[in-house]
Amino acid sequence: MKQEDIEHIINEIQKGNELRREQLIQYYQPYILSVVGKVCNKFKTWNDDEASIALIAFNRAIDTYDPQKGRTFLNYVYLIIHRELVDFFRRENHYQNLMKKGDKLLEANHVKESVKQYHQDQRINNIAAEIIDLDDQLSQFYIRFEELEAHSPKQKRTRKKVLNIAEEFIQRDTLVEQLFNRKQFPMKEFLKVANYRVKTIEKYRKYIIAIIIILLHPEWKNLQTFLRNKVRGEKK
Repeated sequence: MKQEDIEHIINEIQKGNELRREQLIQYYQPYILSVVGKVCNKFKTWNDDEASIALIAFNRAIDTYDPQKGRTFLNYVYLIIHRELVDFFRRENHYQNLMKKGDKLLEANHVKESVKQYHQDQRINNIAAEIIDLDDQLSQFYIRFEELEAHSPKQKRTRKKVLNIAEEFIQRDTLVEQLFNRKQFPMKEFLKVANYRVKTIEKYRKYIIAIIIILLHPEWKNLQTFLRNKVRGEKK
């Protein structure tokens, strides 16, 4: 199904067409199960709790999907299902159950690998959630998360410079307020108090705005770590 067709159908559903919702769910049932199987690393059927949770997540994705944010529907569905399943594993203490099988303890290394995988999934889930939040804020500036890489500097020296620009910018509350009120970078006002070239700021404007938003959200620990590692050229 083409992306434009999906967007049209979802628009109808969000306006109240429940028949379309049932048709879309039926069409994507194989995809939903495939996502569940990939996240769980095990084949699941509709009789499994994980599949039911994924179905609820799929419905939530239908209700909250916004094509204007630049993300494809299936990518959005994957992120939502992944997040809900990891939350389910945490709530149900899923990995603790792996420690027993027929009243016998599993091998210690098997449990260790399971726990390691669980924590890895948690981290991926947290990163996905942070990216969704960042993408939501970027959309206010008509910037898509997917286009940031194309607007990021390639050289380490330049990456440090744009980080310095962003760090200096957020030190001035008036400029931050102007940025979010106008939904555009206050170039003239910033250059009055900072010694940077217009050409540099304009070239990396979208990337700088993204950095500013990330720096203003200390709770986004994964994105902040990734940002500083990337900008400073450190190992991840």
